[in-house]
Amino acid sequence: MKHLSPLLALVFMVCSFTIKAQNMAAYLDYKNYFFTFDDGTRAELEYLPVKSFQVGGNAVAYVDNKDNFKVFYKGETITLSENTISKYAASDYLVAYSTFSVLNVFDNGKVTLLSKYVQSYDTGDSIVAFLDSRAYAFKAYYNGSITTLEDGNATPVTNFALGDNIVAYVNYLNQFKVFYRGQSIKLTELNRAFPYKAGKNIVAYGNDNYGFSIFHKWLKYDLEKFQPKSFGVGDDLAAFVNTNEELKVFYDGKMKVLTTFEPPFYRVVDSLVVYNEAQRFKVFYRGIVYTLENYIPSEYQIDFNTIAYLDLQGRLKSFHCGKITMVTNSAIDTFNLYRNVISYKVTNRNYIYYNSKTYNQ
Repeated sequence: MKHLSPLLALVFMVCSFTIKAQNMAAYLDYKNYFFTFDDGTRAELEYLPVKSFQVGGNAVAYVDNKDNFKVFYKGETITLSENTISKYAASDYLVAYSTFSVLNVFDNGKVTLLSKYVQSYDTGDSIVAFLDSRAYAFKAYYNGSITTLEDGNATPVTNFALGDNIVAYVNYLNQFKVFYRGQSIKLTELNRAFPYKAGKNIVAYGNDNYGFSIFHKWLKYDLEKFQPKSFGVGDDLAAFVNTNEELKVFYDGKMKVLTTFEPPFYRVVDSLVVYNEAQRFKVFYRGIVYTLENYIPSEYQIDFNTIAYLDLQGRLKSFHCGKITMVTNSAIDTFNLYRNVISYKVTNRNYIYYNSKTYNQ
């Protein structure tokens, strides 16, 4: 009997906990009827073409043919607005939407008014950050509550970056702060502008005292004395190219060198770092480096724990939780990846690949 290494065993255990939470997709069939896929079940939502849609972790949000804004949530279609929507976003747990200056969020089946005078906003998986122009305040919606992060000035923040469950921002006093799990924390004072990015449980940033630093789960790590050439953040990880042109990854409180030279490209998305090393298609996932192909695919998509891509014959393959799978032996027309669900077409027929099964739609 073969036994998994402790690290691989952990990878598969993590996947077993997360796979059922992200199981939705949506598509138009050959008649332009609008369908959803939810954990193996297909439902027809609209027989007229929809104007737009976004797939979230637990809901599908869309604008129907008559400009009504709706969500499909727990098997039910709910109309949220009959007015034209200015902007909307569906994340893992939230659907935020605005009509002119009015901002609302749909969370756990309930609509909450966030502001009647929103100036700008962004949506993460479990958080919404927004500027209220009437109150001159910068606020966040998290865990069902609205928290005022900064106020008392006409420009309470100069800029901000939102992650899945964290917001980083610079206030009018040039203080660099994060709002994380209901608490606001000052990280440093800034004498000049520095780049910063937010992910899940993590913020990577430059500062005056040290070149490049990480805030991760309440702890601060000083990684490099100089600003990196580039960097990206994801779920509990960050990757960057330093001044020595090394591609490094920060994960689980530790540093790892992926390449000793700057790759032609790298991308950090959710729990994955995908990169080109000597024309090999590689990925860092939960502490392990995998070589997926000895070429760079012409088309690929990354989301959550999954990479979907076309091989040299135009066939669809996936990398999911450490495993490479041939999704179909047929050359496909199009495909879309929604977290861990792949929607694709072969000769204009719709298919869904999810949890190692293919569903003919």
